[in-house]
Amino acid sequence: MRRPRSERIPPGRAGIWHVTSRCVRRELLLEAPGAREWLSGAIAAWLDVLAVDLLGYALMGNHIHLVLRTRPDVARSWTVAEVRRRWVARQQVADGRPGVTASAAAGERLDAADLVAARAELAHPGPLLKAVKEGFARRCNRLTGASGHVWESRYQDVALIDAGGVLACLVYVDLNPFRAGLAEVPAASRFCSARHRRGVDATAEDVVLAARLAPLGGHPLLDGAGEAVGSWSWGAAELAELTQATAAAIRAPGTPLPAWAEALLPRLGLARSQWAERMGVGGTLAGNVLGAFATRRATSPASRMASDKSGLFTD
Repeated sequence: MRRPRSERIPPGRAGIWHVTSRCVRRELLLEAPGAREWLSGAIAAWLDVLAVDLLGYALMGNHIHLVLRTRPDVARSWTVAEVRRRWVARQQVADGRPGVTASAAAGERLDAADLVAARAELAHPGPLLKAVKEGFARRCNRLTGASGHVWESRYQDVALIDAGGVLACLVYVDLNPFRAGLAEVPAASRFCSARHRRGVDATAEDVVLAARLAPLGGHPLLDGAGEAVGSWSWGAAELAELTQATAAAIRAPGTPLPAWAEALLPRLGLARSQWAERMGVGGTLAGNVLGAFATRRATSPASRMASDKSGLFTD
């Protein structure tokens, strides 16, 4: 049985998650004129309010991928007035977006306990996903004159528990348009972070969202309390190079990866022999967590090993 959302993404806990959501009956509702532009803008607006980093994304024709990092450490650094201002904006949702307010007056009634709870919720992706999906559903039904569900469920999440899990997930997400045959190379993708890894493309339709991508170089890994426990050595340029090389290897099996990647993948517990094959398959990242076997063994009860169905990691 799948655990409750509050256990999988606990409020106030630092972590990185791959979040996906699909349109009902897999209909191509996101291909409607202006649909993905609207989604891009709405997601970007929430990123300006929440203590949540965007590490990668792909907005496809009938589903979305977001790689999100919760930042309770950032929320704790905000002044009381800043928490109140953001909380008011979070409460005043209009058309799928948070309200815009420069004043904390409406939040003066928050007591000490309320502030603790507000900091935790402001460092959680839940408000973003709920508001954006509901706003998009209303927009879609209004434009089509229809009613009923637009999304098949709330959203799915997979915890990324180490540097290998993050690297594998970001490459996988950035390959989505290429894998679907919508782009010749990842850097030519539409509505995908792959297009912006070497710098934001100001001509792209999703530039407002691309501008919110968090820097990857030296990006710290945090434990559950938000304390730094190390960082990964690769940045956006290396990620772009590995994604491009992986696309080439999917198209022509046997194509080598960059030398640094050939050496790095085994150190992260990733199965080099399975890399291109698994990255070329949609649905690879199903499961509860993504990370090396050693990390899963160290962080999960022995009686209930966290599920990684990716086939990307060696045992």
